[in-house]
Parts: sequence; structure tokens; C-alpha cells
Amino acid sequence: MNWTLFSIGAEGWGDELLWGFALTMALAVAAYVVGTVIGLFAALALLSKSRILRSVSAAYGTVFRSVPELLILFLTYYGAALMIRSLFAPIGLDLRVSLDAFTAGVVALALVHGAYTAEVFRGAIISVPTGLREAARSLGMTPFVTFHRITFPVALRYAFPGLSNLWMVMIKNTPLVSAIGLADLIGQANTAGQNTKHYFAFFTAALIAYLLVSAISLWGQIRLERNLTRHLPRQGSWSP
Repeated sequence: MNWTLFSIGAEGWGDELLWGFALTMALAVAAYVVGTVIGLFAALALLSKSRILRSVSAAYGTVFRSVPELLILFLTYYGAALMIRSLFAPIGLDLRVSLDAFTAGVVALALVHGAYTAEVFRGAIISVPTGLREAARSLGMTPFVTFHRITFPVALRYAFPGLSNLWMVMIKNTPLVSAIGLADLIGQANTAGQNTKHYFAFFTAALIAYLLVSAISLWGQIRLERNLTRHLPRQGSWSP
């Protein structure tokens, strides 16, 4: 193998691949964080007493879990500007907004991730022993304080395995954004292959990078899960 292909500078593509890798990680982290927040609120809506909130959240989850991620990505990238203009046109505002590939990727992947995260959080919140909430109410805690100090911390521990799996899924979904022109790791590897005809070498390098990220993520998840679930109350252990 010609290792000069991966050198830094004008003779190689090492700097482009590193930049693409950094962009891929930034995309994954941003979409994961935004999607997790969306998923938490969607889960709370699913568990609320409002039929409207439950219906809206259920519809959101059904749609974004059923439609292919690539289609959602295309609709976000090409249709967001048209949708925004259509919303503000009735009040006389002609807003011309366009999303760059990175922003569109974050939005699309976050919406999909949020739909799956909502179910993870919903199941985790339901799994919190009712005795904990009853004890909090007996101490005079408000529903908000009970959720903030009791329910959510325990639910987060229950949700951690599912959230960890979704992080791995997020890493695997990031290459989709190269389809709309983002110069991520896959996009840079493809560009390098087109210019040098060494497709196998560059895509193998991308493969190794993804495997390393997955291995490090898995190692960190195992250690965190051990610490988080060490003192986790079992279902029913706090019931009267």
C-alpha cells in the first residue's frame, strides 16, 4: 500500500480524512444530544394526561420510526426552506432560508433519534418503582421536584443501555449525510478515491476509524453502565 496517500499536506489526503472524521464526530454528537432532548419531551408527552399531547407524540414517533432516514434527510435538506416560506407567506413575510448540509443532517438525524429515544425514556420512567414517587409525595415534594430529584435520575439509569445502543446506531447513520454533500469521513474518502482511484484503501481507512470509535464507545458504555446500575433499585423493591 502506498502510505503517502495518507500523509498530511499536498501529497496526501490525511488532513482531509482527519477533517472529515472530526466533522463526522461533531455531527454524531450534535444530533445525539438534540435528539435525546427531543426524545425526553416526547416521552413526557406520551405519559401526560393530555390526550392531544399523547396523540401528537405518538404520531411523531410512528412517522419517524417508519420512514427511511435517507428520505427524512432529503426532505429536510431540500424541503425545509420551502416549508418555512410557506408558513410565513400568509402574513406577508418572504423568508428565504436555506439549510447547509451539516445543519440539515443534525436536524434529520436528531428527529429520527428522538423518535426512538422517546420509547427508551418512556419505558425507563414506567420502570421507576412507584414507591419512590409515593415517598417523595409523602415528604411534600411537588410533581416537578419529584421528577427532577427522584424519577428522572433513576429513569436515566434504566434508560442508559438503550441510549448506549442508540449512540452506536447514530454513529452508523452519519454516513447518510454524505448523500447531500457533507464532506464527512465517507465523503472525503469517496473524494480521495475519485482523485486517486484507490477506493479500497480510503474506504478501508474509514472502516478502521468507525471500528475504533465503536470499540471505544462500547468500552466506555460498559464502564459507565456498571457504575450507574450498581445501586439501581429493582422493580418493586420500594413498593409498600
